[in-house]
Amino acid sequence: MRRNVRMTAVPLAVATMALSVSLGAVQSSAATKNAAPVKVGIVTEETGIFSAYATEWLQGVKLGFQYATKGTNKVDGHRIQLTTEDSADNPTTAAADFKSYVGAGYKIIGGTVDSSIATELAPLAQQNKVLYISGAAAADQITGANRYTFRSGRQTYQDVQTAKSYIKALGTGKTVLVLGQDFAFGQSYVTDATQAFGSLGDTVKSLLVPLTTTDFTPTALQVQADHPDIVFLAWAGATGAPLAQALDQQGIFASSKVVTGLANIGTYQFYGTAGLKFYYLSLYNWESPHNAVNTFLIKGMLRQYKQYPDLFSADGFVWAQMVVRAIQTGQGTNVMKMIKGLEGWKFQAPKGMQQIRAADHAMLQPMFQVQLVSSVTGVYQPVTLATLSAAQTAPPVSAHFGR
Repeated sequence: MRRNVRMTAVPLAVATMALSVSLGAVQSSAATKNAAPVKVGIVTEETGIFSAYATEWLQGVKLGFQYATKGTNKVDGHRIQLTTEDSADNPTTAAADFKSYVGAGYKIIGGTVDSSIATELAPLAQQNKVLYISGAAAADQITGANRYTFRSGRQTYQDVQTAKSYIKALGTGKTVLVLGQDFAFGQSYVTDATQAFGSLGDTVKSLLVPLTTTDFTPTALQVQADHPDIVFLAWAGATGAPLAQALDQQGIFASSKVVTGLANIGTYQFYGTAGLKFYYLSLYNWESPHNAVNTFLIKGMLRQYKQYPDLFSADGFVWAQMVVRAIQTGQGTNVMKMIKGLEGWKFQAPKGMQQIRAADHAMLQPMFQVQLVSSVTGVYQPVTLATLSAAQTAPPVSAHFGR
């Protein structure tokens, strides 16, 4: 069911994810006071195995609009009319929602934390000549998909490059098993890891598990039989906990080194004390960046949700910044002007300075290496070991960028 989101009506309800806040730009002149509203549509997974990610991302969207508009509720006089649709993590539903937005005259459409859905929506943007800004979806294929498609988050190549020095430090000639899910997200990791870790002299194997899997004992037994020196764990969604339990029961954490992405705050204790020995890459955790924008996000999350920003809060924040930038340069109606306004744009984000590469719309951004530590009360928290610059993790320019 579609919901029009009026930003001044009611506060954001986390349970329903009904964004209710007015959005806009820094100033409005007398000439633009009566400017037409800009309709902005979001398609995301409010239900399904990625719903926790969508919750974080949408919270970041709200706070990002508050920051980018300085609370004036309009962009050059244009009120933003924000609407959300729940795809329930179904690509067919997501595509139908996208087309419905197009039919209703929306020129800015975004969202999804599911890589498979993002890769389905990107061609629709080009076909219908609308601006599409994906959510936290990580598959490399989104970068360079076409000129109408942008991304607000990182991509798997950047994750793998962040992990590369960990793998190198563990020695050459190792066997690395990429353990992931069999959809665009996991497939992208296999491609990137094979190239990156293989260049170090390691042998890279992969094990991709169906996304619908709930019993992970066979998976753990297969990992055990492979005897990898290193497990590169590339996982997403609510099934991470039962996977971790199955791997632990088969002694994988004791027999293999584990390199993985730091996930949501609520998962920090998934792996028990073994997790304190893992090598973590981090796309975002609220303690790593130190800048005024991240401070705004942290204070906003504590004020409005009584919690710290989580894994995808910053991506939602950046998405809102990009939407405001697009409206400022193309009034929300001129798609080509909005595209040109985003291409090459460099801006301060919660993670630090980010830039949209004009050549293929890659989102260049800092990445982090962290370690989990346990406090005297048993609470796990990350400690930042290193910050990798945007240049250090920048993906190669996509050769398939269509204009």
